[in-house]
Amino acid sequence: MKYPHYSLFALLLLLLASQVSAYEQQSINITVNGKQRNMVVFTPNTLPEKSPLFIVTHGMNQDPEYQYGSDKLYELIDTAKFVVTYLRSDGNTWDIGGTNDQNFVSKAIDEMYTRYNIDKDRVYWSGFSMGSMLIHHCIANMQNKIAAFAPTSGIQFTEQPWNKCQKPVNLLECIAYDDDVFGYEQYGIHAYIENYAKHDKHTQYSKTVYQPGWYDGDLEKWTGGANGGEVWLFSYHSGGHWPMTDNRKLIWNFCKRFSLNQPKARITVPAGETTHLCMAPEGEATFHDFAIEATAQAQQGEIVKADIYDGTTLLQTLTAAPYTATLTAPAVGTHDVRMEVTDSNGKTGEASCLINCVTSETTYDLSGRFNMEGIVPQDWYVSNGTGSSTRVGGGLPFTNGPRLLHFTNESKGFEYGLLIQNAAGGEKAAWAKFGDASGRSTMTLHTGHYTLSFRLYNWEHPEHVPVTVALEDANGQTVASTVITPTKNIGGNTANAFTSIRPQKFEFTVAQRGDYVIVFYTGAAKDDDFVVGRITLKADDFNATGIMDVRSKTEEGRSDVYDLQGRKVSPLNKGLYIVNGRKVVLP
Repeated sequence: MKYPHYSLFALLLLLLASQVSAYEQQSINITVNGKQRNMVVFTPNTLPEKSPLFIVTHGMNQDPEYQYGSDKLYELIDTAKFVVTYLRSDGNTWDIGGTNDQNFVSKAIDEMYTRYNIDKDRVYWSGFSMGSMLIHHCIANMQNKIAAFAPTSGIQFTEQPWNKCQKPVNLLECIAYDDDVFGYEQYGIHAYIENYAKHDKHTQYSKTVYQPGWYDGDLEKWTGGANGGEVWLFSYHSGGHWPMTDNRKLIWNFCKRFSLNQPKARITVPAGETTHLCMAPEGEATFHDFAIEATAQAQQGEIVKADIYDGTTLLQTLTAAPYTATLTAPAVGTHDVRMEVTDSNGKTGEASCLINCVTSETTYDLSGRFNMEGIVPQDWYVSNGTGSSTRVGGGLPFTNGPRLLHFTNESKGFEYGLLIQNAAGGEKAAWAKFGDASGRSTMTLHTGHYTLSFRLYNWEHPEHVPVTVALEDANGQTVASTVITPTKNIGGNTANAFTSIRPQKFEFTVAQRGDYVIVFYTGAAKDDDFVVGRITLKADDFNATGIMDVRSKTEEGRSDVYDLQGRKVSPLNKGLYIVNGRKVVLP
C-alpha cells in the first residue's frame, strides 16, 4: 500500500510537535533582597507530586539561554520527572563573596515549592564556570537545603569551603583537563576536590575510565566516610571551557541518589572494593561464597526495609537487623553489591561495594592498579613495620609511609613503583602483600608451576640490601621463597634518572589447590627498603592429574626438579617431587 507524501510530512510534524510538547518553558520573576530577579523554568507536562528540583547557575557574561542551550539538562525532565530552573545573574557576574545570590537560590527553592510542590529534600544544584564558583562559595551554608552539588568547569579558588562544611557533602565536579580558564594544573583542581574527601574522612578511592559520549575521561570517587557523603571528580579529554551536553546524564544520575534526611546505609563486609583472583585451567575457575553484612540508620522515623542486590538481582529482603546476605557461587566478572534501605517516611538511602571475580589461564598483572601517586594500590596490603603504617589498598593518597611513587625520569616503563621501608627493624616486619584477605583480595591457585616476574630496586641503599619474595598459604605459612638483592638503587628521589633492569623472576610450584599470598619482605635491618613494580604472575603449567611417573619427564630431558616446598633439588633420591609443574614420584 502506498502512502501520499503529505502523510509522511504530517507524521513528521506530529513527531516534532510531540517533542516540543514534552515540557513547558516559563520565564518567572521573583523579588530577592528588594530587587526583581529572573529565572527560566522547565517543567515536564506531567509532573508528579513531590518531584525533585534542579537549580542551574550560568557562567560570567552569560545567561540562562546560553546555559540551557548548551547543557540541555532540560531534555531529561520528561522521562526523569523533575523541575529545572536556570537562574539569571544580576548583571554579568554572581556574588561569590557575599550572600545576595545565595538568597536568590533559597528564594528560588521556595518559589518552586509554592508553584509546583517540589520535594524540598531533593533539591540539586549545578552550574558552569562562575556559576560553579558560586556553588563552592555557598556550599557550606546550603547543605541543609541542597542534597547534592554538581559544579562544572569552576572552583572558588580563593576559598577553602570544605573547612566550613558541618557535615559530609555530596559533590560531583566535571572539568576538562584542557580547560583554559580554570587550568587543571594551574588551579590544582584535583587537590581542591580531594580536600572535600579528606575533610569528610573517606576511606575508599577508585578511578575508572568513563565515556559519556564522544569523549572520555577519568572518573574518580572518594567514598566510605563513617558519616556518609560522596565526592566524585570527572576529568575529561577533548574538551575546553564550555558546558558539555553529554555530562548531563552523569550529573543527574549522581544527584538523584541523594535526599536530605535520607536513611544511611553502609556495607561493612566487605569493607570496600574486593578482588578475588583464580588462576586455573579453562572451565575450572570457581569462587567461594561471599558473606555480606551491612548497617542501616534512619535520620527520621525508622528503617522498615532493606534490600540487598547483586547488580539488579535481589539477594535478600530484610525488615530488621542484622542486615546480612550471601553471594553464592559468583560468576566471573564484577559484582555491584548494593543495599537499598527505606524508612517509615518512604525515603531511601543506599550503599554499594564492588566484588571483582577475575580469572586467568595464563598471566595476571598484579600491578594493574599501580596508577596514581601516593595511593596504596587496590588489592594490596602493606606495612612499614608499625601499626600506623599498615594500610589497605584503595584509600586516599599519602605523602609518606608505604605508597606508590611516580617516577618522572625513567624511560623504560617503570612509571609507578610501590615503596616499602622497614621503619622499626625486625624480621618480616615490613612487607607488601597481594592476596591477603585483610587487604581485601584473595588469590586461588590451581596446582601447577608458576613464575612471578617483577622489577625490584632499592630506594635509598646504594650498598644494596636484600628482599625476600615468598609464596605463603592463607595461614601465613611459607610455601616457597627466595632472596633477591637488587642491583640498582634509585637514590631517594622520584626525579632521579636510573637505568632499567631485566625483570627478576621467582618460580614456585603449587602442590595443592588453595588460597595463597604473594609477599615481598624488606631486610630485617632498620630502614631496609625496596621499590617494586611491573609485577606479573604467569601459570607456566597446570597439573590436573596429580602424581605421574618421573621417567616420562626425564626422557623429555627436563632438568628442573623441585621439592614440595618449591626448592630446586639435585641429585634426586626416592620421594615425591615437582617436575614441569606436576607431582611425580621417584621409585
